[in-house]
Amino acid sequence: MPHQPADLLRDAAWLVLTGATSAVGQAVAAAWREAGGPVLGVSRMAEGSGCDDWVVGDLRSPWSVADRVRTAVANRPVGALVHAAGLVYADAAVRTTPDEWDQTMAVNLTAAFALARTLAPLLTAPQGVVLVGSIDAHWAPRDGPDAAYGAAKAGLLGLVRHLAVEWGPAGLRVNVVLPGPMTSGMGVSAEMAAARGAGAVDGQWTSPAEVAAAVFFLLTARGITGQALAVDHGWQLGY
Repeated sequence: MPHQPADLLRDAAWLVLTGATSAVGQAVAAAWREAGGPVLGVSRMAEGSGCDDWVVGDLRSPWSVADRVRTAVANRPVGALVHAAGLVYADAAVRTTPDEWDQTMAVNLTAAFALARTLAPLLTAPQGVVLVGSIDAHWAPRDGPDAAYGAAKAGLLGLVRHLAVEWGPAGLRVNVVLPGPMTSGMGVSAEMAAARGAGAVDGQWTSPAEVAAAVFFLLTARGITGQALAVDHGWQLGY
């Protein structure tokens, strides 16, 4: 496990975690709880054993979920936000419907902003905000056109830079993790797995545990803010 900061253990600060039922979300929750802090999961369904409490809501309506989160964290010491929720419609741009575009932006980008905006003034033991993006923010895969998803994840890069500058004077750090092709992902076929695995310099896919380790590092590395950290086994280097 990464280094466990004493203030986390002392204050038992809550982590607000979207995408808590995903493989990455479960790994992030486990890392935070092992460090001594409870986890408030945000999901369409309250399920799973990795969280101590839940806010039930659909992030396709991000502002209403943000309001529910604000109510849920009242009188709780909140130390961090991790936005690990994601939604992708892998289709050609000309077949992407307005509703698919709007939903993709809502879950991947607008929800990140809505929750960060809501929680930033409430953080009592600030560890920071980490958004989970994708190397699709930099790279357009030939095996799965997803312009809406790539645009939303690219939007996170600009968002963290601006929020880091705006909130830095208050001691709040904001970063984004960019996973490469995952061992557990959305709509991954055997053919895609073989093709994408070959793109990494060591032939390996990114695991949820590796992403969670990077998230935890950024939450506790006090000198890092406004940065995008790729966790991709060098995948972009070999493209």
